[in-house]
Amino acid sequence: MRILDRYVLKEMIMPMLFGICAFTSLFVGTDLLRVVTMAMDLGAPLVMVGKLFLFQMPQIIVWTFPMAVLLSVLLALSRLSANSELVAMQAGGVGFYRIVVPVLIVGLLMTGMTLVINEAVVPAANVAYKLTFAEMRGQTLPRVTRNVILKRYKGGLLEWFLYAARFDSQSQTMEDVAMVSLDRSRPRETTYAPKIVWDESGWFMENGVTHFYDETGETVTMRFAGGRQPVDIGQKPRDIIASQKAPDEMNIKELSRHMEILRSQGKETTKLEVEWHLKWAIPMASMVFALVGAPLGIQSHRSASSVGFGLSIIVIFIYYVIMTAGSALAQGGYLPPVLGAWVQNIVMAVVGLGLMYKAGRR
Repeated sequence: MRILDRYVLKEMIMPMLFGICAFTSLFVGTDLLRVVTMAMDLGAPLVMVGKLFLFQMPQIIVWTFPMAVLLSVLLALSRLSANSELVAMQAGGVGFYRIVVPVLIVGLLMTGMTLVINEAVVPAANVAYKLTFAEMRGQTLPRVTRNVILKRYKGGLLEWFLYAARFDSQSQTMEDVAMVSLDRSRPRETTYAPKIVWDESGWFMENGVTHFYDETGETVTMRFAGGRQPVDIGQKPRDIIASQKAPDEMNIKELSRHMEILRSQGKETTKLEVEWHLKWAIPMASMVFALVGAPLGIQSHRSASSVGFGLSIIVIFIYYVIMTAGSALAQGGYLPPVLGAWVQNIVMAVVGLGLMYKAGRR
């Protein structure tokens, strides 16, 4: 790494740490009074409040990392510009694009870090937050799901559907089960079983009975030999459990699997597709903000740090307004999910590249 790169990176370290602390404090502060007041009303210990904010921190970091990148770029480059150090660099033959290389590297690294945190830490932390919040309110999250309905479509037609009166996530069993297989929307066979159990090799119906229907309306009834029969429903217990989770409690792989199952059941997945794309798009904000911040910060003006902070707030506000509008339009079906989730990055990247081109021609 050249001396120039180390120098620019050194200038960015303190503003970035400041940005992470400042923006995190803003997020925490907006929720602190509400949670503390609720804890006092419920008589919950303050240690539980601390756990809530601890579990909330990974999600907050995902939001604050891109903001901190923008702030650090603006403050670092504006200081170098105000002290005429950038002029000296350019007089020494160092071009604008070479100066911003370490800035873009930081943006790329922070994008990677944010993506890892968002994928590996945030879902589990959000589940822990929900459990702790329920505990604080004297509630427990049910391990039993009632009235479970599973479906599979083939060629646009319903192939089969399954109804279970209850599913126990701990024992991995479904009780009072009815499964109906269809042929061109007409019942072909119906199976009833008091219980379906899961082991590592799959699902098994216990003590079930199957009724077969032929074209003449005759019914043939058969009981399971040995009282146990394997059945393929295309889902493992974790898939059924995942269906009870919110999108922010699932990682990308879990959400992809969940959408695949919903599509096989003929269900709408547009909103989940938007959430899936946002899991990629939000971490990319660090790189986009580096693109926008570099040409803005490198302008030759003697600005105070408060101006850089104010400018970062304006850029962040515009970014999240566009993201909110794009996501809402996509969830409403007015935009494709991929465009609705990525529109803020596309707009800011175009603006950033335009500013970079303009600054590079000076």
